[in-house]
Amino acid sequence: MSKKVDSKPGMLFPPKTIIIVGAGAVGLEVARQLTERGETVHIVDDQESAVEKARMQGFSVERINLQADEELKRVGIGGKADVLFALLDEDASNVFLVISARAIAPELPIVSISGVHDTIERLHAAGATKVIDPYRISGYKIYERMHRPMIAETLEHTVFGKVNLDIAEIHVQEGCFLHGKYLDELSLEERYDLIVLGVVDREYGDHLIFATDPKQHRMDSGDVLVVIGPEEAFRKFHADLNVDGNEQP
Repeated sequence: MSKKVDSKPGMLFPPKTIIIVGAGAVGLEVARQLTERGETVHIVDDQESAVEKARMQGFSVERINLQADEELKRVGIGGKADVLFALLDEDASNVFLVISARAIAPELPIVSISGVHDTIERLHAAGATKVIDPYRISGYKIYERMHRPMIAETLEHTVFGKVNLDIAEIHVQEGCFLHGKYLDELSLEERYDLIVLGVVDREYGDHLIFATDPKQHRMDSGDVLVVIGPEEAFRKFHADLNVDGNEQP
């Protein structure tokens, strides 16, 4: 079968062949979003219960032996796969998978997930290109709260472009250029290459409200803006925020 080279309308990069290892909630959500973007996605897992549950939800999932290099090669690692997602439920399993995949495919981009600092370091040491910490923002389980626009933007910046993506909380203070602005008029993507994930709007409580929420959210002192972007963009953004009497650049 020949590989697709045409992009879907609105896509910045040609479609990729992506292997997702892990048929849990995270893996299935990522698979769904990537499939909607036109990517070729192949989901695998080694747990029969996870495979059956995913199939009951309508996903096509293959059960393989993740400890066998030949099985990993057969599904495309070291071959047709352009990107690997290591999204198993157990951190130790992800570490082992990353080690095996990196040995097979030294240049393959590998994205994994972990909320434990030590495991994040081990995954990087094992060869992961990017490790996403879903608990980074005030203990929220981001992977359980992912909305479709956020998934698409995050993957676009981690897998299809930049791998130095970071997530940060920006506390709005009176006098900074964020104060008094509405969420939809910040234009942080154009000005700083930052994507607004959402806001903790104190008027509505202490929970994270995603940027796709239809309400108009005005930034007031005490609110928390949750932003995704590359490290260098945050440096410029924080420099502007720290200027006394700063006006929006």
